[in-house]
Amino acid sequence: MMIDSYFKNFEKGIVIKGKTAAKASIKKGGKKSAAKRKIDALMLKDALTPIIPFNLAIDTVRPVDSGGFSPEGVDLVVYRKYCPDLISLMGGYVPCELVYGLYHIVQDLTRDSLTGILDIIATAKKLNMFTDAEEPNNIHLPSFVIAANTKYKFDELKNDIIEYYLSKNIEYRYEMDILMVLQKGVVVKNWREKRSFIALETMDDTAMWFYILMSEYLDMERMISIDFRKYVKKDVIYNEY
Repeated sequence: MMIDSYFKNFEKGIVIKGKTAAKASIKKGGKKSAAKRKIDALMLKDALTPIIPFNLAIDTVRPVDSGGFSPEGVDLVVYRKYCPDLISLMGGYVPCELVYGLYHIVQDLTRDSLTGILDIIATAKKLNMFTDAEEPNNIHLPSFVIAANTKYKFDELKNDIIEYYLSKNIEYRYEMDILMVLQKGVVVKNWREKRSFIALETMDDTAMWFYILMSEYLDMERMISIDFRKYVKKDVIYNEY
């Protein structure tokens, strides 16, 4: 099928090869290990730009809420094209009201780096939670993790994700939405049940299924408007007549 062909070489367009195994290993008769992949954020941006909805843009910018909170660890942001100079207008940031997705890159997915990225996601999803807004926060910010390498078996990966959320007692709305490991598979949040994830070993079809699942989030209707007055941080009293 056509969509399958499009993603056949998708991975090659977003990764660069890392260093090979140390020479000492070869001298001892060990086999030369394959070079580790490294995901490049700008290459990933260029690869996703032509295939996200036309009303959205993706860039290496940071999200921000009207309270000035801008979480660390977000590598790419998909946001609504409000105006051509939006990023300059906002001083290099994207207002959270316009954000449609947060992307996090992990080069080597281990138990420690998994815990680290899930911590980052839980914090990032709290955008707009502690502002002075009169209305309660109702912004869902989908989070997508893209990992280059892992030694995880997918059943163990799924179990470690669930165990993390149970042990930390993190609210389900702060959980990650999709995790992809290149050439291996995806782990997807199961919205039908709380504290539930589905792990799929999709192998060569991984990039294709990540895109299909991601698109379901990016294609959602958003009824949130932006009020730029909330982003003005000047304590000035103007003359009024």
